[in-house]
Amino acid sequence: MKTKTRLIGLLLALITVCTALAGCSGRGDGDPPVWTDDDEVVLTLGGYNVTHDFYRYLFLNTKKFYDNGDESYWLEEGNDVEKIKNDVLDSLYETYGMFVLADRYNITLTEDDKEYIDNYIKESKAGMSNSEYKESLKASYMTEDLYRFLLEIQLLENNVYYYITTEENGVLEVSDDMVLEAINSDFVRATHILFTYKDEADKQVQHEKAEQVLAQLKAGEDFETLKEKHSADTALTNNKDGYYFTHGEFANAFEDTAFALEVGEISEIVQSNVGFHIVKRLPIEEKYVNEHFSELRTQYYTALYYKMVEEEYKQFTPKYKSDYKNIKLDTFN
Repeated sequence: MKTKTRLIGLLLALITVCTALAGCSGRGDGDPPVWTDDDEVVLTLGGYNVTHDFYRYLFLNTKKFYDNGDESYWLEEGNDVEKIKNDVLDSLYETYGMFVLADRYNITLTEDDKEYIDNYIKESKAGMSNSEYKESLKASYMTEDLYRFLLEIQLLENNVYYYITTEENGVLEVSDDMVLEAINSDFVRATHILFTYKDEADKQVQHEKAEQVLAQLKAGEDFETLKEKHSADTALTNNKDGYYFTHGEFANAFEDTAFALEVGEISEIVQSNVGFHIVKRLPIEEKYVNEHFSELRTQYYTALYYKMVEEEYKQFTPKYKSDYKNIKLDTFN
């Protein structure tokens, strides 16, 4: 249940288009890709212009992620356009924070990257007319230029991440002792029973199921038994290890709850953008750590990478176009 969506991972339509047209990947070159047409700019972050097309793409896919086409979602208290705008801004912060790191370490996309993305797009178009291809992109709120731009971002982040987390480059110097210390102080182990829903009507049904299961737990029934019977998280089926993770890997609601619990404690019902969770914190086991040390080390490196990105974007002061404050749920339809 990797529910924390980061950077290009948030851009759900890219996955949709790659699935519909081909596989998924891509590359390009030069400085971080940026449009500079002032007429198209929605806001500026750290000197980088966010275009209308890019912002619209993020906005509509974030909206779709929340409501899944059910507009009644936005009638609930707390569900409004600001929720979308905040999520989009978070994604933009990480995107352009990564651009700063790319510039600092002179990381670009290679000639091989350019060739790869050209060939990939060519393969994506194979078997389709030009109009069919454009319609496929349009259905995911994209233009041809934006599609290429997103693929460039995706691969640029891959290159930045690889460079920074490769020990030989000397950006991050991490010893085994540092990783072990971080696991003991900054990691948590947790499991959960997850109830997902497909629409607002099902949401109520699943919440009632969660309440029933929580009552059973409070009455002393076994967590693992109820998890195997009711949880929608198939990654934990027949898995008593649960998840070992640090900050920034999962949906905030799940993650914050896990860190707040005492070992052995079970939470109340918690709602995230995935569904309803009943979370149980488990003890970190030395045997598991020893057997999965390489994986945990990678998780630690990833956390350090995103902390570097955060340190960059925390210095940004957004500059908004005057129309930004007037953005509504249907502005980009």
